[in-house]
Amino acid sequence: MRILTAIRANLEVHHETLEDPDLMLMLAEGETSLLETLDFMLEADLFDEGLLHGLKTQKDTLAVRLHRIEERRQSRRAILEQALLLMERKSLERPVATLSLSERPPNLIVEEEAQIPSRFFDLKPTLNRRLTKEALTSGEEVPGARLSNGSISLTVRRR
Repeated sequence: MRILTAIRANLEVHHETLEDPDLMLMLAEGETSLLETLDFMLEADLFDEGLLHGLKTQKDTLAVRLHRIEERRQSRRAILEQALLLMERKSLERPVATLSLSERPPNLIVEEEAQIPSRFFDLKPTLNRRLTKEALTSGEEVPGARLSNGSISLTVRRR
């Protein structure tokens, strides 16, 4: 009962991120054992895992589609630009849109970055976290850094 009460209190703290009204109702009624609560949470976790997998798959599919549509649009715009150039026109008014060509400033092209003088670089030191952790693990003292106490990690196997 003590564990169930602790879980109930923890869920109340995290209710905004958990948003599981069925679980909250089960706990509020007080008719649920600890193991039933854990089973219910594992089933909900499995359901969420399926949703995440489906959403990631859909995200990848949509990314491919987005790229294809962007490429198609760029090709179409290049043809429109070429048509205006061939017609020797700076602009052309049509029923759907007005096309116009304009001069753009030149873009930077970096051919050999190593030859560019250092005054053109932003020198921002970036912490190498792996090397810092290795030094601390081997007993070296690193000012401004320390190792945490570690943590416990839950593994849920479904295979």
